[in-house]
Amino acid sequence: LFNFSDKMETVEVDYDDVDIKDTCITPDMVDLVEKEDYIYYYIDPEAAKPDIVNRYTPEDWTIFFNHGKDEKERMIYPIEGPYTEKEEEAYEQLIEQFEANGGVPDEMDKRRCMRFLVTNHFKIKDTITNIHSHLEWRKKIKPMVLNETHKNMLDEGYIYIHGRDKCLRPICCANLGVINKLGCEVDDGVFMNWFVCFYLIENFLCKGKVENWLFVADYCGLSLSKLPTKTLKKIMTEAQEHLKCRVRMFFYFNVTFGLRAIWTMVSPFLDKIIKHKTIMTGELKDDRFLSLAHPSQIEEKFGGEASNVSQFWPPYCPSAEYDVQETSLSS
Repeated sequence: LFNFSDKMETVEVDYDDVDIKDTCITPDMVDLVEKEDYIYYYIDPEAAKPDIVNRYTPEDWTIFFNHGKDEKERMIYPIEGPYTEKEEEAYEQLIEQFEANGGVPDEMDKRRCMRFLVTNHFKIKDTITNIHSHLEWRKKIKPMVLNETHKNMLDEGYIYIHGRDKCLRPICCANLGVINKLGCEVDDGVFMNWFVCFYLIENFLCKGKVENWLFVADYCGLSLSKLPTKTLKKIMTEAQEHLKCRVRMFFYFNVTFGLRAIWTMVSPFLDKIIKHKTIMTGELKDDRFLSLAHPSQIEEKFGGEASNVSQFWPPYCPSAEYDVQETSLSS
């Protein structure tokens, strides 16, 4: 049994009692996943969709991430809008181009099209090319069935989900030392990144309300020669093409002085939005991260009050305290 938390009423999940309806197993996966592995696909309802999400309405400063004068990044894409005049005009042009070339792909509703338009800077041709390549990529990557290496990576805490911030965004954590410990191949690290991303998007987010997460990576003091650079490079390359406006902030902790010096040198040449969303430090704690969530949602090692996670997967709810701004909640 997993005893998931001593901060709340104990939640127990038995390996043998997980029902397939309580997992993220899709019809095309049923014959490929053994019953004893259902626990790896289990969705804890309180962690995935706490009741407070139904009462939550994001405010403008959450919908848009302000990166400076006249430079905002849309983070929330409402089902029916409203969208800005610029966004609506670009969307109309996109639909016209699709209709003139066989029609809009069935998978692409308005809000998904908007994500690709915004991240392609409203360039119609680039957006269409990106959408088509993304849809082909999705066909290749699914179904997402875990092998023994992937399960070991989850068990060891390579990537896991723990808590939510004050805007109810999930907190996704990674431990880069696990890749070295297990001797994982590049494709294994990349696959697990996408497994957790899809797990988050399809189960932990809520359209029009909560559409992003915080990403926290423990670099474990690894030097450049010890870092899984090939894995990280491939993840970043694929994320640029396929992960649209999903990560609100990147926190890189326990980073060596040498890597921080490299970041300082190259950051002036990077995209302003990437720089603004990235915080890198040699410590495991940072006040900017701590200010974003109630202490009970953050592990002690990162400066919070929640017990450090020892059972990394499946995700659980560490606390019912979120410290959400009252003006964002309906009665």
